[in-house]
Amino acid sequence: MKSIMNRAWEIAKAASAKYGYSAKEFFALALKAAWAEAKAPKQKTVAERIEELESLGFKRWQKGTFDRLYINADVLGLVCEYYKSGSIHAAYFKGERISNSEGYRMKSAKTFIDVKTGMLYSDNATLKAAAMELAKVA
Repeated sequence: MKSIMNRAWEIAKAASAKYGYSAKEFFALALKAAWAEAKAPKQKTVAERIEELESLGFKRWQKGTFDRLYINADVLGLVCEYYKSGSIHAAYFKGERISNSEGYRMKSAKTFIDVKTGMLYSDNATLKAAAMELAKVA
């Protein structure tokens, strides 16, 4: 509460200096502005957001002008069982059985967030939806 009152006085004094009236005359509006600032959700910096996504399983890749955060299908919920030959014996996505060919497609799909634009891209619609859910990207 004290910090809000102090911030309100700062705003009122700044308005007073700019417009030439008494700070008391601006205090009511300044108090509303200070409360609005306090209630507003704090925006994360890009570095904080990248760190958060990396903790969720995204891996950062940078080269030239590209800056991307990739995520594997395994992190999103793909589980594959293999034959000794390396072929998929059974595939599951988030606990539900999927076809082996869909497992191959998911395994080879590229899913990433472009750091510059914040857009999520994927070769597979199911993985894209799962990545959006994980990263809470709109």
